[in-house]
Amino acid sequence: MKGRVLEDENIFKGKTDSQIQNIINSFKRFETDEIPNADVRITCAKQSFECQTDEEGYFVLDKKWKAPAKKSTNNWLDVKVELLFPTKENNKRIKAKGEIYLPSKNADYGIITDIDDTILQTHVTSLFKLRMLYATMFKNAHQRLPMEGMVKLFKAFVEGGDGKRENPIFYLSHSPWNIYDLLVEFLSVQKFPKGPLLLRDFGITPSGNYADHKNSSINHILKTYPKLPFILLGDSAEKDADFYIEVAKKFPDRIKAIYIRQTRDNKNARRIKKLIQKNTQVPAILINSSKDIQEHGLENGILYRK
Repeated sequence: MKGRVLEDENIFKGKTDSQIQNIINSFKRFETDEIPNADVRITCAKQSFECQTDEEGYFVLDKKWKAPAKKSTNNWLDVKVELLFPTKENNKRIKAKGEIYLPSKNADYGIITDIDDTILQTHVTSLFKLRMLYATMFKNAHQRLPMEGMVKLFKAFVEGGDGKRENPIFYLSHSPWNIYDLLVEFLSVQKFPKGPLLLRDFGITPSGNYADHKNSSINHILKTYPKLPFILLGDSAEKDADFYIEVAKKFPDRIKAIYIRQTRDNKNARRIKKLIQKNTQVPAILINSSKDIQEHGLENGILYRK
């Protein structure tokens, strides 16, 4: 479980058509006042753990615990998070709700997906990334658009090859934790299946820097669920194919399929096409739309025909 302790910036929540409000929210998200060396207590299933925040305000709980015998609602478990130090001026402790995801034993496989230009239109390949910056700074979660057909496809992934599964989805992105609330709201508004969100830190000493964030996150997931095979989704805008192919080599027989959506026909996209053609032992497929994924999934028993 990962969290962050920040001063409350009073970010506006909800739907608004005001670009000024969106800009103010964006500024507040990135102009954070972190609380280092804060003491945090996490209580879940009658077990308590304590940890301390780093210089960027992050805390990470990664310890063995006893999972509750009773099944959680929708495979999610509520967690009580308390700020032991510092406290409010009246010595009252600040409390918050966290969540822990427990994949169902009925899962047939897991899905790990990129976000930018894989499920969310971000225009990361635009000139100088200007359209991406505009979308990030000027649009809220209700104004952002999903990639065509991906909501329906992800619901089918959850149901699996026989339509009776409860397959887990992990959302993995190079986007910063600063826009966590925006992405969570976007996924909820568009009715994407709920799943853990793994972002990275843009701080002075990054916890999950650009070079290793995706590799280390995927490795952690695969090691946490050693009996579960996975499907990986990404795009050709950056280096998703490189990361995924290396993971497939490191964990043979654990990757059922790698889907890489082709973006602009640029130098990097052509390089990735050659990379996939070279690594024929890895189940990597270049696709142009969600329809291509659906057709491949139906042919290979990953999805089912209704």
